[in-house]
Amino acid sequence: MRVDVQPDPAKRGYRVLPFGPIDSDTYVEFQDKLKPLLSAQTQNLLIDLSRVDYISSAGLGVLFTTKKFLIGNGGELYFCNLKPQIAKLFEVVKALPKETLFQSNEEADQYFYKIMNDEINRQKGIEPA
Repeated sequence: MRVDVQPDPAKRGYRVLPFGPIDSDTYVEFQDKLKPLLSAQTQNLLIDLSRVDYISSAGLGVLFTTKKFLIGNGGELYFCNLKPQIAKLFEVVKALPKETLFQSNEEADQYFYKIMNDEINRQKGIEPA
């Protein structure tokens, strides 16, 4: 399974672009590609699902395990560019809060920018709007 990874130091994480289904044939390989990214320094992963047409329960297991690690690290697992069937899958299993699903990389960046600015304002004693 091809998985492109791009470091994103500003967000203390990575952008991940898997290609193809994440199913019983590929989930171990996908998991193996994510493992090196999950370190004490990694807080956030943005997974671009634009090239994924199918995720099986085994694939969901990898995502849940990854999410659990990142939350324990003070971070989050984010997704963008979901195809309708993937969005429906997430909706059906009610696995992911809406705040972690984005239509595009740009929308994710806008969200991250807002979160960072809100924190800067909190540190200055200004409550976010």
